[in-house]
Amino acid sequence: LAGSQLGEKGVPAEEVGGKAGSMLVSNLESGGCVDEYLQDQLILFMALAKGRSTVRTGPVTLHTETAVHIVQIMTGVEFDVKPVDENTGTVEISCEGIGFQRKVRDINRLR
Repeated sequence: LAGSQLGEKGVPAEEVGGKAGSMLVSNLESGGCVDEYLQDQLILFMALAKGRSTVRTGPVTLHTETAVHIVQIMTGVEFDVKPVDENTGTVEISCEGIGFQRKVRDINRLR
Protein backbone atom coordinates (compact mmCIF):
# COMPACT_ATOMS: atom_id res chain seq x y z
CA LEU A 1 0.00 0.00 0.00
CA ALA A 2 1.31 3.41 -0.87
CA GLY A 3 0.53 7.01 -1.56
CA SER A 4 2.36 9.23 -4.00
CA GLN A 5 2.16 12.66 -5.53
CA LEU A 6 4.37 14.54 -7.96
CA GLY A 7 5.57 17.95 -6.91
CA GLU A 8 5.31 20.97 -9.17
CA LYS A 9 7.17 24.23 -9.30
CA GLY A 10 5.54 26.66 -6.91
CA VAL A 11 3.58 24.04 -4.99
CA PRO A 12 4.68 23.81 -1.34
CA ALA A 13 6.16 20.48 -0.24
CA GLU A 14 3.58 20.34 2.56
CA GLU A 15 0.77 20.33 0.01
CA VAL A 16 2.42 17.61 -2.07
CA GLY A 17 3.04 15.52 1.05
CA GLY A 18 -0.53 16.07 2.21
CA LYS A 19 -1.90 14.71 -1.07
CA ALA A 20 0.39 11.68 -0.88
CA GLY A 21 -0.69 11.08 2.72
CA SER A 22 -4.36 11.35 1.78
CA MET A 23 -3.84 8.73 -0.93
CA LEU A 24 -2.16 6.40 1.57
CA VAL A 25 -4.98 6.84 4.11
CA SER A 26 -7.54 6.13 1.38
CA ASN A 27 -5.72 2.92 0.46
CA LEU A 28 -5.53 1.86 4.11
CA GLU A 29 -9.24 2.56 4.64
CA SER A 30 -10.20 0.42 1.65
CA GLY A 31 -9.42 -2.68 3.72
CA GLY A 32 -7.31 -4.30 1.03
CA CYS A 33 -3.78 -5.63 1.31
CA VAL A 34 -2.66 -4.27 -2.09
CA ASP A 35 -3.30 -0.92 -3.73
CA GLU A 36 -4.67 -0.08 -7.18
CA TYR A 37 -1.18 -0.11 -8.71
CA LEU A 38 -0.37 -3.69 -7.66
CA GLN A 39 -3.68 -5.51 -8.05
CA ASP A 40 -3.50 -5.92 -11.85
CA GLN A 41 0.12 -7.08 -11.72
CA LEU A 42 -0.74 -10.02 -9.46
CA ILE A 43 -3.36 -11.53 -11.78
CA LEU A 44 -0.95 -13.44 -14.05
CA PHE A 45 1.06 -14.78 -11.11
CA MET A 46 -2.13 -15.97 -9.40
CA ALA A 47 -3.16 -17.84 -12.56
CA LEU A 48 0.26 -19.48 -12.96
CA ALA A 49 0.62 -20.47 -9.29
CA LYS A 50 -0.24 -23.94 -8.01
CA GLY A 51 -3.40 -24.05 -5.91
CA ARG A 52 -5.81 -21.37 -4.83
CA SER A 53 -4.70 -17.74 -4.71
CA THR A 54 -6.70 -14.94 -3.13
CA VAL A 55 -5.94 -11.25 -2.77
CA ARG A 56 -7.98 -8.60 -0.95
CA THR A 57 -7.95 -5.18 -2.52
CA GLY A 58 -9.85 -1.94 -2.76
CA PRO A 59 -12.10 -1.18 -5.73
CA VAL A 60 -11.09 -3.09 -8.87
CA THR A 61 -9.49 -0.89 -11.51
CA LEU A 62 -10.02 -1.06 -15.26
CA HIS A 63 -6.42 -2.33 -15.57
CA THR A 64 -7.30 -5.24 -13.29
CA GLU A 65 -10.50 -6.03 -15.18
CA THR A 66 -8.46 -6.08 -18.40
CA ALA A 67 -5.75 -8.26 -16.85
CA VAL A 68 -8.35 -10.76 -15.63
CA HIS A 69 -9.94 -10.92 -19.08
CA ILE A 70 -6.64 -11.42 -20.93
CA VAL A 71 -5.25 -13.95 -18.41
CA GLN A 72 -8.48 -15.96 -18.58
CA ILE A 73 -8.07 -16.18 -22.36
CA MET A 74 -4.37 -17.09 -22.09
CA THR A 75 -4.62 -19.70 -19.33
CA GLY A 76 -8.23 -20.81 -19.12
CA VAL A 77 -8.23 -19.92 -15.41
CA GLU A 78 -11.50 -18.54 -14.07
CA PHE A 79 -11.34 -15.69 -11.56
CA ASP A 80 -13.88 -14.91 -8.86
CA VAL A 81 -14.30 -11.28 -7.79
CA LYS A 82 -16.41 -11.12 -4.64
CA PRO A 83 -17.43 -7.98 -2.75
CA VAL A 84 -16.27 -7.93 0.88
CA ASP A 85 -17.41 -4.47 1.97
CA GLU A 86 -19.69 -2.39 -0.24
CA ASN A 87 -19.01 0.77 1.80
CA THR A 88 -15.27 0.73 1.08
CA GLY A 89 -15.38 -1.15 -2.23
CA THR A 90 -13.17 -3.91 -0.82
CA VAL A 91 -13.18 -7.11 -2.89
CA GLU A 92 -11.45 -10.47 -2.90
CA ILE A 93 -10.06 -11.71 -6.20
CA SER A 94 -9.35 -15.44 -6.29
CA CYS A 95 -8.60 -18.26 -8.70
CA GLU A 96 -7.36 -21.84 -8.85
CA GLY A 97 -3.98 -21.60 -10.57
CA ILE A 98 -2.67 -23.98 -13.23
CA GLY A 99 0.56 -24.83 -11.41
CA PHE A 100 2.80 -23.82 -14.31
CA GLN A 101 6.32 -25.24 -14.20
CA ARG A 102 9.09 -24.33 -16.60
CA LYS A 103 10.59 -27.34 -18.32
CA VAL A 104 14.34 -27.54 -17.80
CA ARG A 105 16.30 -28.62 -20.84
CA ASP A 106 19.31 -30.89 -20.50
CA ILE A 107 22.20 -28.71 -21.72
CA ASN A 108 24.39 -31.75 -22.31
CA ARG A 109 21.96 -33.02 -24.95
CA LEU A 110 22.45 -29.84 -26.96
CA ARG A 111 26.19 -30.43 -27.47
